[in-house]
Amino acid sequence: MKQFFIGLFVALAAPLALAQSPEDAVVVTATRLPQAQSQTLQPIKIITAEDIAQSGQQTLVEVLQSLGGVEIVSTGGFGQVSGVFMRGGSTTQTLVLVDGMKMTSATTGSTALENIPLNQIERIEVVPGQLSSLYGSDAIGGVIQIFTKSGKYSSGTNVTAGIGSYGTYTASAGINRAVGATEFSVNLGYFDSAGFDATKPASTTGHNPDKDGYRNTNFSGKFAQHLDPNNEIGLTAFYSDGLTHFDASPTTDDINYQTLSAYSLYSRNRIGAWESVLRLGQTVDDISTNGAFQSFVRTRQPQVSWQNNFKLNIGTAIAGLEYLEQHVTSDQPFTQDFRRINSAFAGYLGEIGMHAWQINVRQDDNSQFGNHTTGLLGYAYRVTADLRFRVGASTAFRAPTFNDLYSPFGSNPDLRPERAVNRELGVNYQAGNSRFSATYFNNRIADLIILDANFIPQNVGQASVKGVDLAYDTVFGGFRVGAQLTLQDPIDDTTGLLLPRRAKEHGSLTVSKALAPWTFGTEVVASSARFDQADEKEGTRMHGYGLVNLTAIYAIDREWSIRARWNNVFDREYELAQNFNTPGSNVFVAVQYQPK
Repeated sequence: MKQFFIGLFVALAAPLALAQSPEDAVVVTATRLPQAQSQTLQPIKIITAEDIAQSGQQTLVEVLQSLGGVEIVSTGGFGQVSGVFMRGGSTTQTLVLVDGMKMTSATTGSTALENIPLNQIERIEVVPGQLSSLYGSDAIGGVIQIFTKSGKYSSGTNVTAGIGSYGTYTASAGINRAVGATEFSVNLGYFDSAGFDATKPASTTGHNPDKDGYRNTNFSGKFAQHLDPNNEIGLTAFYSDGLTHFDASPTTDDINYQTLSAYSLYSRNRIGAWESVLRLGQTVDDISTNGAFQSFVRTRQPQVSWQNNFKLNIGTAIAGLEYLEQHVTSDQPFTQDFRRINSAFAGYLGEIGMHAWQINVRQDDNSQFGNHTTGLLGYAYRVTADLRFRVGASTAFRAPTFNDLYSPFGSNPDLRPERAVNRELGVNYQAGNSRFSATYFNNRIADLIILDANFIPQNVGQASVKGVDLAYDTVFGGFRVGAQLTLQDPIDDTTGLLLPRRAKEHGSLTVSKALAPWTFGTEVVASSARFDQADEKEGTRMHGYGLVNLTAIYAIDREWSIRARWNNVFDREYELAQNFNTPGSNVFVAVQYQPK
């Protein structure tokens, strides 16, 4: 597997010098400031709404795997619990933001990505590496920021309807406008699938040989009013309501009802070289279960951030304050159900000649775990206009979740926060229409939280994740090519064994070509073997896999198009979590109306 991927990158690099200039998109997640992608000191992957549409994919985790370069885990089909691993970090060590708001659950420590619909997304920024010095707890493996559609950047009007295997039906519509000094956006969506059996007979969760379907209704809206060129106020809203059938008993129809929501009010103001952004909002993760087990848990997170940007003669400085509350409501009372985090952060980034730098520091005062100070220091040297070397070091932490500390089903109130130190070296080469990056990373995590043999969370010694990230994008000869590869050793230093569900090698390759009125695409996603548990027993081994997917788009005219996707063309059987099924060969076709 490793030899195959390395050979693939060597072959792809051959046309690198023949390319012409790519679009240098503006990103914000890596620095909390608008910055050209080519200037960032962290590798960053951008996934646009058009990328999502052209991929024909139906779930966020699959888009992140094929286009974002991350590993994924899923306990079945549509709507089943899913997550991502970034640079060997666990699903709880990746911070997910929606429109700048923290969406990660305070109880599970992860984000219900399975309930974030693709039709609401305008752009995704995926930043691997530690960013606690910018965003606080959880960002040990990286940050994924999702921006919902807006009146400023999204297409004016769109209507889409689709049908596919497993009795799948989808529909979405939206209107996004900028009228004078006013921008507004309203988008609605619906997803329904009969699904397939989520578990295998050997599953310990309670196999029921029925279909485990999924239904979701969703909404997002934005409003922005420019009072003048220097002052803007706005509102954002996101809501997703999912119903998922799953297996918890051979004799019951078990159902999870989950809603995710994020709402905020913001003000953006500029006076000379000073820009102030004040945001007040709240995210809610609300889940209830019916069937063999009855439960209800709600995480509510009111949050306030005030960021100040100062344009200096050389570079830009930032300074800000954040306030976050975490409230838990449950039918099984927790010993503690509230905590408060007060944070302050500052940074400075700039560039002089061939030299560029980024400095960040942050202090988080957690009402349960006290003060934690984290930092980031990065430097880059541009050898030529096309070639740049970079080096960086950072620290991060993750506070234990309420489930870790107080869950009535197995917890440990004496847990300490995880702490991490990361060092990395990288090179970026951009020649014309091609972009290549390679990053060596060495991430060491102390007080790692894992489950012991009795499923009680414990702090263990240390874990280390060393490896190399490679990414390549180009357009040549009418072909658009994107390739990503991670070679890593995610090791529990206490035992010397692989961390659960992490592969030593994983990657993806996408190739598309437009032959008007058609656009054809091929996608390859592959991973080496993983173990479902930390002991590496052969019975917990999940074999490596390679999947081939095909896409086709037919433009009927300037407004109408048909998009088709054939997943898992060769009907490979594979696992993302042991004893949970994954989709076989399946197709999906959608018709889209989008006036130019």
